[in-house]
Amino acid sequence: MTVPDLSDDTTQPGDSNSTSRRRFLAGAAVTGSALALSSTAIAMQSSASVTFDDQTTGGTSVSVASATLPKGGFIAIHDDRLLDGKALESVIGVSDALDAGTHETVDVELFDVKGTEFDSKMLEEDATLIAMPHVDSNGNGEYEFVSSGGQTDGPYTADGEAVVDDAMVSIEMDTKPTADVCFRDQKSDGESVWVNRATLSDGGFVTIHDASLLDGKVFDSVIGVSGALDAGTHEDVEISLYEGVPGGDYEMSMLEGDATLIAMPHFDSDDSGSYDFLTSEGETDGPYTMDGKAVVDDAEITLSDGC
Repeated sequence: MTVPDLSDDTTQPGDSNSTSRRRFLAGAAVTGSALALSSTAIAMQSSASVTFDDQTTGGTSVSVASATLPKGGFIAIHDDRLLDGKALESVIGVSDALDAGTHETVDVELFDVKGTEFDSKMLEEDATLIAMPHVDSNGNGEYEFVSSGGQTDGPYTADGEAVVDDAMVSIEMDTKPTADVCFRDQKSDGESVWVNRATLSDGGFVTIHDASLLDGKVFDSVIGVSGALDAGTHEDVEISLYEGVPGGDYEMSMLEGDATLIAMPHFDSDDSGSYDFLTSEGETDGPYTMDGKAVVDDAEITLSDGC
């Protein structure tokens, strides 16, 4: 079954010419983005450099191959929202304070940045990340670019553009969150359905979509959601339809005819115990994916009078 891609697109590594990659990122991600916070972010024009190689990690940290910071400072790690101009929101990691000079193999923890709250604790799929050296402009040893709204600790620049390098960060297979769902054809009274089996490596929920999902209606198609499920395998999960879905608003109270429905496992990415995918407009509690596509199974539901 082909369903709309619900995961964020990630830029795949293309030309191996790192110079052209860096030039592209500097122009597209920085000059054209909010890092033209020009008058607010205090940037340092100098001979800073950074090398960020493609790598495979467990999803909680990355390693920057080398960085030269003439005045010392930090290395920030951005996700690809930087390319959309989200200079502050895209920061997902920052190194410890670094002395002036060249540093090699700098490990940076992800999703632990002063001034930022994250829904995720780790990368959930392969992604393009961007490394950017920053100045410790007030000399206090703390990265305050985000918490100051870009007023402090701006990026090192070269020719008016922030110094950056990007890398494709792949998640080790044995640490990638995984899910599987088995949803068999069945008879129903129209008020609930049964998911035969669902395995969620990190726990979460199983949602039920109607066939409008196939038309790209990712939110409007959600007509049911399970209770919060612990990590592991669950069998015979009953899910009520047209009720109990946070953010759902329905004119129907039950299926009015035979239908094709789709089961989809979701994360509880903020550990709230509540399904927030609709109320957050997809920002929280996204679907488990495999090869960039949501994990799903469909079933033909036949209405029965229960006799």
